[in-house]
Amino acid sequence: MRAALPRRIHPPHRPRVRLAALSLAACLASLLGPGAARAVVSDVSPIDGPSADVVEIGDAAMSEDGSGGIVYLRNVDGRSHVFAVQFRDGAWRSPQRVDVGQDFDSSWPRIGAGDGGRLLVTWVQEFGVGSDRMFSATLDPGAISFQAPVPVDFNVGEATSTYPDLAMNRGGAAYLAYRVVTDTSPSNPQGYVGADVRVARYGARLWSALGTPIDRNAVVPVRAPTAENAPEVGIDIQGQGVVAWQEPDDEFVDRVWVRRLFGANVGIPIQASPSTWEGEPLRGPADAFALDVAGFGQAAVAFRQQPGQASKLTAPRLMVNVIPDVFSESAQKFAGAQLVDGGVRGALGPPSVAVESRGLYLSGFADGPAALLASGDEAAPIAVTRLDEGASAVPGDPLVDLAQTKAALVAWVEQRGATGLVAVQERRADGVEESTALSAPAGGEVQRLVMGGSGLGDGIVAWQQGSGDNSQIAAAVIDAPPDPFLVLLPDGWQRKPKVKIAWDHSPNAIGDVRYSVSVDDEPVREGLRGLTAVLKPDDLDGGRHQIQIFATDDTGQETGSRVGTLKVDRRSPKVKLRRKGRRVTVIVTDGSKSAASTLRKRSVRVGFGEQRGAGASASHRSNCIRFPACEGGNLMQFAGRGAGRGKRGKAPAVRVGHTYRGTGRFRVRVKARDRAGNRTNWTRVVKVG
Repeated sequence: MRAALPRRIHPPHRPRVRLAALSLAACLASLLGPGAARAVVSDVSPIDGPSADVVEIGDAAMSEDGSGGIVYLRNVDGRSHVFAVQFRDGAWRSPQRVDVGQDFDSSWPRIGAGDGGRLLVTWVQEFGVGSDRMFSATLDPGAISFQAPVPVDFNVGEATSTYPDLAMNRGGAAYLAYRVVTDTSPSNPQGYVGADVRVARYGARLWSALGTPIDRNAVVPVRAPTAENAPEVGIDIQGQGVVAWQEPDDEFVDRVWVRRLFGANVGIPIQASPSTWEGEPLRGPADAFALDVAGFGQAAVAFRQQPGQASKLTAPRLMVNVIPDVFSESAQKFAGAQLVDGGVRGALGPPSVAVESRGLYLSGFADGPAALLASGDEAAPIAVTRLDEGASAVPGDPLVDLAQTKAALVAWVEQRGATGLVAVQERRADGVEESTALSAPAGGEVQRLVMGGSGLGDGIVAWQQGSGDNSQIAAAVIDAPPDPFLVLLPDGWQRKPKVKIAWDHSPNAIGDVRYSVSVDDEPVREGLRGLTAVLKPDDLDGGRHQIQIFATDDTGQETGSRVGTLKVDRRSPKVKLRRKGRRVTVIVTDGSKSAASTLRKRSVRVGFGEQRGAGASASHRSNCIRFPACEGGNLMQFAGRGAGRGKRGKAPAVRVGHTYRGTGRFRVRVKARDRAGNRTNWTRVVKVG
């Protein structure tokens, strides 16, 4: 069901946020035209339950083509097993078990989505004390069931510490990061264990291990694994990635580190959380963090920085640090950490973060029961806004997803008395915000919230709500309008009867897109699937025309391109002749500046038909020599110089005068061409004397 207004709720586990790889064809937010519509939030879809057999929601993912899925745990014969539900062609499929043939408890289900309905699911299967195993299974494009499980890692230690993270791009490449505890002896400092951060790469149905381990210093103990310090991984459109983890520095202060992943190769460790702030040391740990990757390796890390003893900061603060893409000269260096929390001093929750390929980021976090959203870019933070209306009793821990067009999704949880809600806020590329509150059919407290975004403003929001016999899995899909796009018009003035125009593809995750063409706010073509159209004279008369293309998806959501100007001039220059006595004046014009391309002044030639010699003045004879356009002995004058200036808003007229010396009948000839290429070859016989 859907409530009237949006408010949030609190998941006990750390939410997972992912930004899918972004299409390079997406336009800037400034290209959003007046035809944009708000996103559509589906009704809540009951996935499983209410039932005491529902154990836990695991993860959600959506690819750029709008297909995706969710994964969760359900008890079967007293054992926890992995179930996945595919979302494709705008509909949810039936749940199907993924860990087929495995008899013991499964845990840590994670899911990645690629185009065509591709799904990749990973999980841990119980094997023995301290020797559990990581597995995966794939649902290929066009398939109706998952393939048999395949091993990823035959020993991940005790599964209570795994905390995996899976990221897949639209092409089907993926990275999996997870933690393996190797030493729990009392020789470690209190609260620390020996552990490895491992990364595996998936491609062409095969897994390969990257670096053993990923850690900066494998012999240094790390903080005991929790959801807030779990490793995270992201992948870009090329299949390269970034992995982030927590590890003490040389002074044994917990910092956040990242490495770039180049296929099967691993980059150097790069410190993301700073050791100093404003010239003074930060001796407190960075104890919660989130990672997102976009474009060609643009990445952002959000983290909670604790104050520490004799530290510059006196309270927990939220920071974001951005690193540019792999083609930048600074690809191995963060831009510099920024304080983005707006100065809050409450119970600061773990952050989420999303970034787009130019470095703009959003970070969601809770300050006590308040759900907040920070924005900024590589240069500086921009603003902090409150998402909820103050009616919730629990921290919302917002999840965020951001598109290159600045369209965004934010989801958080609320508890209003006995009512649990999931709030979803859609942020259009033009800044318009729409909020909706959702609840599973049987109600109850929201236990855990996950979200998977397409990177185009669309996404899947899934959650576990209720407990015991009332435990249920529910989901909703956010269908954003088609992305802004460019209209491509021929440059300059057009004179052909048919004018071909084109436009960029408007990316749209869910469903097909059809296009319509508007000329001066009047539709002339509709229902087009291609990216071109031919406009005929009935569509375009002479003058300047405003052209706009509208992209409409299957739900009727419409996005307009920026309006472009198409200039059409199919009329030849006009000639007028005035005579007063022996004086004849030729006037050549091409119409007003708003409706015509105007004359090419140097193209105008005027022949008055008088023979050279005694009848012509010396100045005329010199003009003939200077501008060799004498044909058959008739004087042709070049009229490019001395052309008159038109009045404001009107094209200048070219005036050429001639005073005849003799009498008789003379043939006046005019040749002219305008800037669109229209030509005039005008002839008139005049009688003089």
